[in-house]
Amino acid sequence: MFLKLQFVKKKFFLKDSFRISRENKKVLNLIIIKLTENDRCGFAECVPYKRYGESQKKIFTYLTNNQNKILKLIRRKKLEKIKYLSLRTALELALKHLNITQEKKYYLKKKYKTFMTITIIRQKKIRKIIYKIKNVNFIKVKVNKKNILKIVKLINKSCPSSKIIIDANEGLNLKLLKAIIKNLEKLNVIVIEQPFKYGLDYKLKYIKTKILFCADESFHGNNKNQVLKYYQLVNIKLDKFGGLNKSFKIIKFLKNKNKKILLGCMVSSSLSIVPALTIAKYCDFLDLDGAYFLKNDFINGVSYKNGNLILNKNFIWLNKKGPEENLQGLFKN
Repeated sequence: MFLKLQFVKKKFFLKDSFRISRENKKVLNLIIIKLTENDRCGFAECVPYKRYGESQKKIFTYLTNNQNKILKLIRRKKLEKIKYLSLRTALELALKHLNITQEKKYYLKKKYKTFMTITIIRQKKIRKIIYKIKNVNFIKVKVNKKNILKIVKLINKSCPSSKIIIDANEGLNLKLLKAIIKNLEKLNVIVIEQPFKYGLDYKLKYIKTKILFCADESFHGNNKNQVLKYYQLVNIKLDKFGGLNKSFKIIKFLKNKNKKILLGCMVSSSLSIVPALTIAKYCDFLDLDGAYFLKNDFINGVSYKNGNLILNKNFIWLNKKGPEENLQGLFKN
C-alpha cells in the first residue's frame, strides 16, 4: 500500500456563539485529513476534543513531526498507537473513505431524526430560536445553574409535543437537581445528560425520577465500568473512543449491559456527521446537529429541516464516482 498523507488547518465560523456550561465557542478550528492511494483519495476531519486536553495546535504539531511514523501505523493497522483520539478517528475515517469508493452501495438513509440544540443564550434570543425549531421531535437545551426551570417551561409551552433533553455538561449540583427534578418531569423532559462533574456521578443514586440520566464526559476511556450503574443512557461520540470500529465495540458492550445509546457529535462539519451515520442504526437516539451551527459547511453538506438531518447524495463522502475534489481548494496535488 503506497499512501500519501496530507493535512491542513481549517477554520469554520459559527452562525452564533455556541455556549455551554464551561465554554463559549464562536469559531471552530479543525484539521482536515487527506489520504491518497494511486488515483483514489479519502477525506476526514479531526475535531480536537478540548475537554480531554486536545487542541488544533497540539495535533497539527504531532502530525508534522510524525508523518512517516503515522503512515507506518496506518499500513500496519495500528491506529490505537496514534496519540490523540480525535486524530485516530479522522485517520480511520479517511482510510474508510479511501476504500468505500470501491463499494457499489451505501447503506445510509436519506433522512434521519435528530435532536436540535438550543445553547445557553439570553432570554431575549431564545424565543426566536424556539420558533425556528418548534416542530421538532427532540429538543436538547444546554444549561448551567441559572434559570433552568424558566427556560424549560418556555420551551415546553412553545413546543408542547417536543421531548426535551437537558444537557448540563457537568454544570449542576445535587441540591439544585433535587429541588427541580419533579418540575422537570412535568415539562416533557425525558433525559438529563451529564448533570454532575466526572467523579461525582455516584450522587445520582440520591435522585429518584423517571427521567433517564445520560453519561457523556464521564464515559470515556477506561472508566466505563465505574460509572455505568448510575446511568441508563450513554452518549457515544466517535472522537471520544478513536473511531468507528472502537465506537461500535463500545455500543455492543453497552447493549449487553441493557443501556440505551445516544449517538452524538461535536460542533463540526458534514465531514464528521455523515461518517457517524454509518453506525446510526445501532443507536436509540441521534444528536447529530453539529453542522447546523456553521455559517458555511462544505459543498453539498447535510441540511436540517423540522428535526430531520437530510443527506445530499453529491456530498464528497457519498459520491459514487470517487472523490477527486480537493475540498474547496484546501489541498493542492
